[in-house]
Amino acid sequence: MTPAVVVAGGLLILGLLADAPGLVVIAVLTLATSWLSTLWSRHGLAGVTYERRLEHDRAVWGDEVELTVTIDNAKLLPLAWIEAEDFASRDLSVRGRRLLASSRPGLAILQNLYSLGPYEQVRRTFHVIADHRGLYRFDSVRLSVADLFGRNVARSEEPSPATFLVRPRTVPVRTQTGSVVPLGTRRARRGQIEDPSLFAGVRPFQRGDPRRRIHERASARVGRPMSKRFEPSTARQALVALDIQTHDDPIWLLAYDEALVESLAVAAASLARQLLADGAACGLAVNGWTYSLARTGFVPPGRGVDQLSRIADALGRTSSTASLPFAQLLAGLPGRVAPGTLVFAMSSREPLAIVPVVRRLRSSGFEVRHIVLGPHARAHAARGRRLGIETFPARLDPDWRTSDALTIAI
Repeated sequence: MTPAVVVAGGLLILGLLADAPGLVVIAVLTLATSWLSTLWSRHGLAGVTYERRLEHDRAVWGDEVELTVTIDNAKLLPLAWIEAEDFASRDLSVRGRRLLASSRPGLAILQNLYSLGPYEQVRRTFHVIADHRGLYRFDSVRLSVADLFGRNVARSEEPSPATFLVRPRTVPVRTQTGSVVPLGTRRARRGQIEDPSLFAGVRPFQRGDPRRRIHERASARVGRPMSKRFEPSTARQALVALDIQTHDDPIWLLAYDEALVESLAVAAASLARQLLADGAACGLAVNGWTYSLARTGFVPPGRGVDQLSRIADALGRTSSTASLPFAQLLAGLPGRVAPGTLVFAMSSREPLAIVPVVRRLRSSGFEVRHIVLGPHARAHAARGRRLGIETFPARLDPDWRTSDALTIAI
């Protein structure tokens, strides 16, 4: 029995004994108020459901994803005031809404207030802005119901885990002259598929040759039909090895240049897309922590659209801080990929530390090309070439957000 009920009971008895109608009315109103408060505290959250639905669980940087929240009051009792607090990653951006601070590490609150009638459902739509690469999470939902007098009388919290991954954007890969860089194929002595870009000469026309393969000048010169001959090509196996570290300080200092990290992620994703488009089997290795606390991100070489998705996911899940030195990542590649793999070592730092590892990789049958980004790309590339590394400076102009191509100086 609550103190309010005890007081109301006393007033009621006193009013009846003293024949005081005013006291009786006050006692009845007090009892009614207490009963109404008890009604919402016991049944306010009964039959209330909250649902959050993301249009997609993945997005590319710059996209907007629709977020729909639905709250349903499946009972006769109306709810004059109900608050929904959705705990989500602190850096999540929602158009037109400001997330509230939370005492939970790494989490903020997306707050919504409702007033629900009997058996009423309310649906609201928001837009999540993919303005930063990374993995965002939704944790739990806390619902609070107040009675008619505005007092919080009931509260509950239910787990509602979900994740939202933002991948880096990709751009075409070109040389300084504007032509597409053919990075994924090479001439082969044997093969069944002929590459029309690898012209190998002419031969006498044979039955079954398409007419478009007739070489008109050679046919006129020898006096009989001659067909063009092309060499077959085999797709290479390539790996983009990304150095996510942007400072030469010890990695335990966790220092990084955010703009340069994002540039590296965009460049790695773009290069992987180009390699896959060229027909190469492409993979990824990066010396950054993943959200599963793996020390490195690794995607074995493969082909197809799904492979690009796997690489983009890995880059989206990679931290902005390095987990181990880049030379150590390169040194571990022989145990992960087969000899003969074309390794693109992508970095923004001075190449001196990786020279011994690159030489060992070459002696083990790997081909290594070093691509350098950042404000000192040309100086680092020149230093790498002097040290005997095949090095190319690259850039995203004017920046990683607005550039229309990754330009490599080949």
